Amino acid sequence: MMMLSKSMAVVVSAASMALAKTPSGFEPASNSDLIVEFSNLAALNGAVVSKEASAKQPQIGTTTRLTGTSFAVIMVDLDIPTTNPPATNTLLHWMQTGLTPALTATSLNTTSGRQSVFLLENQGNTPALAPYIGPSPPARVPLSHRYTQILVDTSGVNTEATNALQMAAMNRQGFNAQRVLQQAGLQDKVVAGNFFVVTNPGPAQTGGSSDNATSVATGTSSLSGPSGTAVTISGSDSISRPHVAVFGLVVAGVLYVGF
Repeated sequence: MMMLSKSMAVVVSAASMALAKTPSGFEPASNSDLIVEFSNLAALNGAVVSKEASAKQPQIGTTTRLTGTSFAVIMVDLDIPTTNPPATNTLLHWMQTGLTPALTATSLNTTSGRQSVFLLENQGNTPALAPYIGPSPPARVPLSHRYTQILVDTSGVNTEATNALQMAAMNRQGFNAQRVLQQAGLQDKVVAGNFFVVTNPGPAQTGGSSDNATSVATGTSSLSGPSGTAVTISGSDSISRPHVAVFGLVVAGVLYVGF
């Protein structure tokens, strides 16, 4: 009987993983769809999307209207190369609070077909805690990066939770969504999730990190967000240069290119 129970538990666990909209092993996981759309391109459930198509901030929404009054979206790259491969790091690509669900659904004609979606809108023009950075995987292993999005219900959050999110957004590299949400008391508030993949065509560069990392000792360079907001992050792991430098960011006073 005990063996049967264990077998059933394994089956239930496997089924839960199969239903997850976030990548296997990622926490906090979600089984509910977060619709992510780039100019009629559906970036859903591990779909491969080009760097160019995902360069600008997407529209996000849900197929059923959420009942909360305030939401936040968090987007993390799970596959940042480090100086110690195959170990990888993470990078926060986007954190936007102050989102509210639209009252009526919008019909989106995407690559996955026409969908009726309740968009999450920033009606109050709340500044992003971490402005959107478009994917740009470097020519380093891993060439394919998983970009994970989770939607968090922040309805009625207190000042302590808000401050925790603000502090976490200041350090984009090494971002741990599970730990951040626990610190904010929001670990059980994830209502939807998704991920898509962007791949550098390669070939992957070889050699030591000193050959591949861009180290411009300025200490003053920064990345501008969509609204011109300067983004400066701190950390220690190296992020490598792709074939074509598209974005730059400051890590511990050193400018790195490619993520």
